[in-house]
Amino acid sequence: MLFHVTAQHSWETCVGRMRAEGATIGTEGDKWVEGNNDVKVIGAGGYQSGHRYYALVEADDYNSVVLLFNELMWRGDVEILPVNDMIARRKDAGDWGK
Repeated sequence: MLFHVTAQHSWETCVGRMRAEGATIGTEGDKWVEGNNDVKVIGAGGYQSGHRYYALVEADDYNSVVLLFNELMWRGDVEILPVNDMIARRKDAGDWGK
């Protein structure tokens, strides 16, 4: 299954701001970009001035995605939405190229 993930944090919880101010922050909060054995990250992007991350991931179940993004849930809202692969749908229907 494909999932679209949006993770939003605020300036108060922004790790980039904390590092700029001299705080020692680990890198585990961004480890989600690498995926894991249960979740493949297909694409990941950041909108830094809006304190927002986006990702398209593939996993067998919702809970695996929740576990991957658990660290970000402590910084702000994380929305995980199941999405259909519209390219595959069109190809499967025999409509590709028509």
